[in-house]
Amino acid sequence: MPHLVLEYSGNIREPMDPAVLFGKLHTELAAVGGFRMQDFKSRAVRMDQYLIGDGTREQSFVNLDVRTFGGKSPDVRAAVSEAALAVLADAFEAALRETACDISVQITELDRPSYARTRSEDHGSRPAA
Repeated sequence: MPHLVLEYSGNIREPMDPAVLFGKLHTELAAVGGFRMQDFKSRAVRMDQYLIGDGTREQSFVNLDVRTFGGKSPDVRAAVSEAALAVLADAFEAALRETACDISVQITELDRPSYARTRSEDHGSRPAA
């Protein structure tokens, strides 16, 4: 944990390299949020079907959902949001400049008792060294 889910509109101007963007996000969020680098699981989803407002002008969006277990203080959650927002504003600078762009970050706290997962090591598999 955490899981980063980035959704963005298909009219974003920048060619996006998810590995580069998530690398920056992982580094920044680990520093301010106390996350371990190996625990990040991130994915990007380009949205080609969307409507923003009344659709009369070119608008775009970028939204990052940081999903993590509860327990972080409000100050830490705010620091994580602000750090992520700074990385995203830098990464999507052309979209901010050339479209009516809205970049947002939200922290979603997962309920630990209802979260379930299994791992390779739980099934006798070991990653190659």
